[in-house]
Amino acid sequence: MQKFPLKKGLSSAQDLHDEIKEYIDVLMGHINPPIADGVDTLFEVSSTYLARAKEIEIKLLERERNTKIESGDELKKFRTGELRSFIELCKSAQNQGSRRITVALSELNLKEN
Repeated sequence: MQKFPLKKGLSSAQDLHDEIKEYIDVLMGHINPPIADGVDTLFEVSSTYLARAKEIEIKLLERERNTKIESGDELKKFRTGELRSFIELCKSAQNQGSRRITVALSELNLKEN
């Protein structure tokens, strides 16, 4: 269960590009995230975006398995290009968010002792 809603399903390559562009802008700090969850924000947002990216990837792979796809197909190029890079960005942001949580917990433990 995610803390905020995202789009679902597949659309055109351009629509998917526009969707992940917005998510990239959030992860890069160009626009505000959809939630403000303190130190957990980066982890929660990147985890949600990663889940959406993997959903898109799964649906595109199903499409490729069930349909003869040309090598120049826009959705296939999207999957092997932008989407793949976006998934790596989400994983990196998720790791950074996890480290921030660990540091915050360590600092809290030091204050308590």
